Order: sequence, then structure tokens, then C-alpha cells
Amino acid sequence: MIKNYLKIALRVLLKQRLYTSLNIGGLAIGLTTSLLVLLWVKDEMSFNKFHPNYDRIVKVMLNIATESQTTQTYELTAPPVAEAMKREIPGVVDATCSWQNKAVFTYGEKTNEETGLMADRTFLKIFNFPVLKGNAETALSKPNVILITQKFAEKYFGQADPVGKVIRIGNAEHCYIEGVLENVPSNSSLQFDFIRSMPDSMSTASWVEVKAHVFALLEPGVNMKKLRDQMKPITKRHMPEFVTGWSYFPYSLNDWHLRSHFENGIYTGGGRISYVRLFVVVAIFVLIISAINFTNLSIARATGRSKEVGIRKAIGAKKSALVAQFLGESFILTFLAGLISIGLIYAILPFFNDFLDKKITINWLDPSYSVSLLGVLLLTSLLAGFYPSFVLSAFKPVLVLKGAGLGNSAGPAWQRKALIIVQFTITSILMVGTGVVYQQIEFIKNRNPGYDQRDLVRVEARELSQVNRYRQARTTLSEVPGVEAFSSASATFQGTFGRNYVEWMNGQQRERNMFAVISGDHNLTSTLKMKIHSGREFSPLLASDSAGVIINQEAARRMNLADPVGKQIQVNGMEMTITGVVENFHIASVHQMIEPTVILFRPFQTRFFFARINKNDRAATLEQLKEIYESLLPGAIFSYQFVDQEYERMYQSEIQVGTLANWFSAVAIIISCLGLFGLASFSAERRTKEIGIRKVSGASVAEIFVLMNKDFIGLVLLSLLLAAYPAWYMMNLWLEKFAYHTRINEWIFVLCGLGTISIAIITVSYQSIKAALADPVKSLRHE
Repeated sequence: MIKNYLKIALRVLLKQRLYTSLNIGGLAIGLTTSLLVLLWVKDEMSFNKFHPNYDRIVKVMLNIATESQTTQTYELTAPPVAEAMKREIPGVVDATCSWQNKAVFTYGEKTNEETGLMADRTFLKIFNFPVLKGNAETALSKPNVILITQKFAEKYFGQADPVGKVIRIGNAEHCYIEGVLENVPSNSSLQFDFIRSMPDSMSTASWVEVKAHVFALLEPGVNMKKLRDQMKPITKRHMPEFVTGWSYFPYSLNDWHLRSHFENGIYTGGGRISYVRLFVVVAIFVLIISAINFTNLSIARATGRSKEVGIRKAIGAKKSALVAQFLGESFILTFLAGLISIGLIYAILPFFNDFLDKKITINWLDPSYSVSLLGVLLLTSLLAGFYPSFVLSAFKPVLVLKGAGLGNSAGPAWQRKALIIVQFTITSILMVGTGVVYQQIEFIKNRNPGYDQRDLVRVEARELSQVNRYRQARTTLSEVPGVEAFSSASATFQGTFGRNYVEWMNGQQRERNMFAVISGDHNLTSTLKMKIHSGREFSPLLASDSAGVIINQEAARRMNLADPVGKQIQVNGMEMTITGVVENFHIASVHQMIEPTVILFRPFQTRFFFARINKNDRAATLEQLKEIYESLLPGAIFSYQFVDQEYERMYQSEIQVGTLANWFSAVAIIISCLGLFGLASFSAERRTKEIGIRKVSGASVAEIFVLMNKDFIGLVLLSLLLAAYPAWYMMNLWLEKFAYHTRINEWIFVLCGLGTISIAIITVSYQSIKAALADPVKSLRHE
């Protein structure tokens, strides 16, 4: 019996090749897209979970309440917090502190700049970064020792054992290699190529030096709210009296990667979790579209088989046999679509990983993959096979054979139209959503940072910041032909900067707040092309400018100073005079609010040189800068970045998200159009004789074209109207999670509407024109 059903099913599917191909193709594309999204979501959700105790590790964050009743949240904290937590809070098993560290390494003839961490001896007791060679128990317990990753070891030592060897850092410092670590997984928030032992002095550093990442390992079952309350006395107990408004709080390592957007000291739901939720919705939408497409084509195909059902019932076929037959055909189609989808995933995954810079793999033994795929296939089979199986099999054979078949009833037509409306409503929502995502990403990328990044080169110059070297370096580097402006600063203007206390008089009351503080020379504002709002730049000719500061407008607003120039403030206890105010600028990414910032005239406390170079002579200018730099520091690496390129790299994840959104929107359109094409083909077949009669009666090709298309275009137009408000509402909710966001423009709806209608017309036009141009004699000769 089963063999017979299988033969009939295969015969029917092969006979109707167009519908079979459209059904399988549409469902396979939808499954592939949804499963790729599932892979990406699982990877995002898996961050830091390779640590066995990830659910017991917390990151210590810092809230600083300002005088203006707002609270700012910082990831960095003071190093002594780690020891204080271990000593004073029950339930804390251990704590560690670390911070990012860039260094130039030399071994033999190989010299490169690497990115790593400085960490204390408890770091590897909390985090699971396996030590392949060396002693994990004693690692990082001595000064001037280093652990390196496999990748680092192969780069400098090839296949030789690096343990016990000494490697040079910078020009004079040396480190003893005491172990090799496994390469850091791509789903780790902490990324590094080496870990250097932290000087013991760091554990006794100042409580107001906010520069370390502090993590703590908790005992099982520790209540986070109770822990937060227990951390409050630490701040009061150890902070200097002049420090007010500070409070440390624990934040789960499990949330660090995805949930990073804080407003007024409280997590507000933003961060990468916004993208994860967005793409989960997209995956569900694509799956629904492909399932509707499959179901709609199956119903359309079934309406042409009503006579087959009537004949089979007339000769004794039972209802259960017909149900089994139609469900079997549906299962065969979905099974084939599933197999094709698996093949497509394996073919696409390497390119998917390259694009996202990830190492995603698929494990079919994982129930989240295998069960999800089987569940989707089963559900789609039932949805697509239910109508023809139960409704068609219940039809009376006498009525069917007399011509009152399913194809002549209003039910299937109404259902097909409803499904088309749902399908294109979802597609329209996806298109509008993609447009808004693109608009927001462009808004972030193109937001004015407050200074000119074009043709601006940043050079690592830490070892040239001493007074004697600085003057020589500045003079020789600034005189290179092609260097149009030259300056130095302690900040990268892309996230690396310091903070300190600023005090000022607000009427008769003295107020204090934590501001971003940058050291720079007299050319900093002009080299970066910041706009002076009031006052002036620093002058090297005025000795008084050594006690002068330039602030941004946000700092003036926070201090409630209408005319700040000439006013006295204190920075870290030092009396300063405001000499100028610049327009607001970002010193980190535009994901974060603009910081109130103070620029000090401290040319010898800078770490980076900034050179604005002639864009027509870049290569020669950079080569000369390199030669001079290496002559000043023999053996050093001339490490530079173009600021605009670095700025763009900060938004690489947004660019990737935007591209993925475009892909998924295109997939939704393709699937919808496949279904529309199939239904247009079905409609043209059913109306062949009607079209023939109309042509014989004098109807033109244009009239036939309009007749065939108007119903479909009407359904698409209705879909656009139904999609408008949900799309606007959902995307507004999504935009609210950004510190700065665009406004949804009306043109997005217009463009998406025109695009959807155009694509729909193109899709159905082939069948419409083909039907309109057909010879009416062929369609009427059997009548």
C-alpha cells in the first residue's frame, strides 16, 4: 500500500514539475535562511559560556551619580576593588583584575605589534583558558612573565617549544615565556594573544584610578541583589572623602556581550541583544513566508485534482487513504526541501563565517538544530497537506464528477488570497525594517564625530613622550613634506582616554563631577579641525596656558556655565582657567552619549601623535614618517592607523547586520515571488478558455494583461497598507535602544511600496503576457 502511494505521489510530482520545483525551492530557501539565522543567534547567545562557571562570574561595573541628577555607567573600575571584594564580601570565591595591553614584541628577526592583557595571578582561576604548556597553577605569579597563545607561538617560534625563552617587549623590557594557551575562542568577550603578569603595585593602586576590568567568581546560589547591596559599603569604606556618588555593582558575565546599553545607571534593554531579537523575528517571518508559499501552492495544485479525487472515491477509495495520499505527497516535498536546505547550509556556511569573522559550526546531534528542522518540516507538511487531505477527501464524488469541483468553489480562492495578503504583508514589513536598519547604520556611520577624520593618521608614540624625545620627534616629524598639521594627545578619540574629577562653582555652591580628560599640545584642536565655539586655542607663547583648559559644549552644559571662558575650575585638585570652548565631539563610538570633556595643555603627557597628511602624497609621506620614527627609536615598529578607517572598523558589526538584513529581505521577496509566479501560472491555466473567448470577442493584449494582473496587484496593495503601521511601530521600538538614532522617513514606505509592486508586476507579467498572446483557437478547439 505504502509503495503504491509513493509511486502515485512521485508520478504526480513529476507530472507537475513547475509546482514541484517552486514548492521545494521556496521552502528550501526559507529553511536555509532560518537555520543560518539560528546558527548566528546561537553563536551570539553562546558568548562566554565555554567557561564552566560562566553563570557564577560577574563583572564589576561603576555608576557615578552626577550633580545634575543623572548617572553614568562605566565598565572600568579601580584595581583595588578585586582584593576588597575577596576580603570583605561573603560569597565571593575569588576576584581578578586585568586591562588591555598593546606591545611591540621582538624575537630574533621577527618584530610585530600584538594585542593582549595584563592580568593578576587569579585570572586563570576564574576564567577557563586552558594552558597547553607550562604550569597553570603558578602562571602569572611572578613579575615579567608572559603566557602566549598557540597563534602567537607559531608566529614567532614556529614548531619550537617557546616555554622558557625570553622575548623582548618594546626597546628594553624582556619577558620570560612561562606557558602556551589554547587560542581564544571567537565567542569570548575577552580577546587576546598574550597575558602579561601584572605588577603587584597595581593591587594597591589608587581607588580613583578607573582603568581595570574587575571580575569575581561567586559561590553557587549567591543572590545578585544581595551582592549589589553588599558592595555599597566597600565604596564608602575605601573611597577618599571628596569622592561622592560612586557605587560599584555586579553584572553577570552572561549579559556582558549582549546587554551593554545603560541609561542613568540602569540597563535599558539595548546592546547586541537588539540585533539578536531583530533577526529572530526575521527568521520567523521568513519561515512563515516560505510555509505560506508552500501551503498556497499546494492548495492551488490540489484544486485541479478534484476529479481525480471523485473518480478514486467512486471506485471505492476510503477517506483515510486519500488523507494519507495527500499528506504523503506533502511530506515528500518537505523532506526533499529539507535535504536541499542541509546541502545549501554546508555550501554557504564557510562564506557566512568569512563575512561575519566567526567560526560557526553545525552539530546535528544538538537538539536545537535537528529537532528544529524536523519540527519545521513536520509543521509545514501538515499545514500544506491539511486542506487537500481532509477537505478534498470529504467532497462528494457525484458533485465533483458533475463539475461542481473544488476549483469552481469560492473557498479555495478566498483562502489563497488571504495567504497572499499575509505573505506580502510580512514581506513588506521586512522590506521596511531593512530600510530602517540601513538608514540607522548609515546614520551611525555618517554622524559627525565633531572633528575631521579624513587624511588623519594616528601614530603610537608612547616612548617618544618624554620631554627630550618629544621635542625632537615633534620638530622632525612635523617638518616632513606632506604633513599639513601635527599634534599629540593622550587619547585615541576612539575609546582610549582617561577620566578625572572636575570641580566648579555653581552660584555659591561648589559642585564636582567625573569628566573625560585629555592631555594635548597647542595644535590639537586645529589639527583635528575641531570647531571653536568661544574663546581660543592653546598658545605655546603664553606660559599661563599651562594652567589653561579647553572644554566641550557638553562640559559647559553640565557645569551650567552660560559664558565659561575665563571661569576657574579644578581638575584633579589643580586650579585651571577655561581658555576656550569647542563644539561637542565623540571620544568613543557614537553608540555612547557625548562625554563632558576637558583638554589640558600637557604635551609631555601624550601617547599618540596625530598627523594630517596630504591625500595626494600619502605613500611618500608615510614612508618618510616611518624612517624618522625608526631613526628616533631603533628597532621599534612604526605603528599607525588612519583614523577614518579605524572609525569605520568600530561599526563593522553594524555593517554586517545591515548586509544580513538586505540578504534576508531579498530572500523573503524571492520566496514570495516564487509563490506569486506559481499562482499566476495556475490562474492562467484555469482561465485559458476564458481568455480565448475574450480574445475572440475582441479583447486586446493590454486588456487581457490588466485582467490577469489586477487581482494580484490589488492584494499586494492591500498588503502594503496592512504592513505600514506594524512596520513603523516595531522599528520605532528597535530604534529607541540606540543612544543616537535616526527618524523613520516616509520615503522608506514609498520606496518599499513601489519596489514590492514593481517586483509583483514583473513576476506575474510573464504568465499574463504569455496567456494574452496565446492562440485562442488552441484553447477553444475542444469546446
